[in-house]
Amino acid sequence: MPKNNIIDFISESLKRSKKKKVEYKFGDGYVFIKDPLPDNIDIQHVLDTVEELIPYSIRYMVESIMIGDFEEFREREINALYKDGSIYITNAQTDNEDMIDDIVHEIAHAVEEENGYDIYALDNKLISEFRMKRRGLKGFLEDAGINTQGYDFGDVEYSLEFDDYLLHTVGYPVLSALCVGLFPTAYSPTSIREYFATGFEAYFLGDRDYLKKTCPVLYRKIKEILRYDH
Repeated sequence: MPKNNIIDFISESLKRSKKKKVEYKFGDGYVFIKDPLPDNIDIQHVLDTVEELIPYSIRYMVESIMIGDFEEFREREINALYKDGSIYITNAQTDNEDMIDDIVHEIAHAVEEENGYDIYALDNKLISEFRMKRRGLKGFLEDAGINTQGYDFGDVEYSLEFDDYLLHTVGYPVLSALCVGLFPTAYSPTSIREYFATGFEAYFLGDRDYLKKTCPVLYRKIKEILRYDH
């Protein structure tokens, strides 16, 4: 067998062996793959990238990451969640970046669970900023001729009805355009918790200067948490 073919064979064999691996180390915890990931996902690269991005003082809050096709995902029409110290994430990932986004987003929910009082209740400034932006969004929607009657834009908690309104009545293409300069992403207006999580995601994966300019209180809260946890 020619040398180049041998090298290719060894390379492919190593790739196949990696695909069969179902347990990985992540910080002080572990990652378990219940159902296989697509061939284009390099799970070790994903985990290494997240570990490089997120300080250990934050990562330690996540005890484990479970990857697979979970019934709760289908019931709630979601692709990831944080619960009881663990991140659950779908194995139906588009690419490495998509999976990195999902993990960082769920780490944000671990952070807010650990630091909820400091983030939300200590001074209520983040809630005030969120409500102000919700009012701004409502005005933009009305200017665009989209009905806002019957929806409580002042309620900061998650509401399935409001989530469905943003997703289906407004639609994310329109919402994305209206959120420019107002929210980190089109998903940010969903609730105060998603406002924080999408901001956290933007801080580590997006444009920090843009986040600082558009969401100054949110930006400061993230900076404060990073400072306290070091």
